[in-house]
Amino acid sequence: MTSSFENKLKGMFWDMSPSFRNEIVGKIIRDPADALRDEQVLIRVLSTLNWYELIHLTGSDGLLKLLDDTTINRLFPEGRRNFYLNAKRLLSKYTLSASR
Repeated sequence: MTSSFENKLKGMFWDMSPSFRNEIVGKIIRDPADALRDEQVLIRVLSTLNWYELIHLTGSDGLLKLLDDTTINRLFPEGRRNFYLNAKRLLSKYTLSASR
């Protein structure tokens, strides 16, 4: 990951202590699937990163698994919720399983 991407991740946690910020950013970079199981972290990531950064971080299959209705409904503003509802619909329609 680039340092600008890492700085963007750190910026998401501006209200946390520097030690926690560094810990969670390191965890996101090392193991995004595990780090994004925390719904608070996932909400911040979905609210901050752009589409291409999310796909790069999680892969399209990984992103589809993260987009459940409860999480999407917690996003603000409404336009962001609609964006991810549409993304979930399109990913589920066009993403092929690796087992095929």
